[in-house]
Amino acid sequence: MNRCNIFTATALLITLCMASATSMALPNDRQQTITVESDSAERNAKTGKTVYTGNVTISQGSILIEAEQITLHYQGAKLSRIECIGTPASYQQMISQENGLMIAKAEHIDYLLGTDKISLKRNAALSRSGTVIKGDSIDYDIKNETWKAKGDNLGEKKRIQLVIPPTVQETPSVPQESTP
Repeated sequence: MNRCNIFTATALLITLCMASATSMALPNDRQQTITVESDSAERNAKTGKTVYTGNVTISQGSILIEAEQITLHYQGAKLSRIECIGTPASYQQMISQENGLMIAKAEHIDYLLGTDKISLKRNAALSRSGTVIKGDSIDYDIKNETWKAKGDNLGEKKRIQLVIPPTVQETPSVPQESTP
């Protein structure tokens, strides 16, 4: 198999493995109340920002976000963006009962609620169903089931890494000898 075919097969497998959280997420996540817990918080009504610091957790249905600092950005009365900073910060969501959790980790996570996109920066990792992609940055479009990953372009020449678990393969059956 040539490199182009391997790349195409790998890209297809990743796309299938990381199915959309929007289309397959637990149906009532977005209708649930958002709960925020932290050591401290500061709100600025003029900028539309609330900054939570110290062991911050946000939960909404199966969504769990953890970070050292989280800034909630509002447009009017609507929450539009969740910005997370940590070593690492994490975002997880139960995609479906069959497919388990999608877990995203990075030092900086931007979750854009209106477009269902997650941007992971610095030491980024995204995993689901045993498949893991790592890089310096990963942009994941939940709605369109696509991602883009980049290595470090600051001179270290760090590359992305993709880990695909072995699939469960059916054991070939051994023909039974028939007796005459």
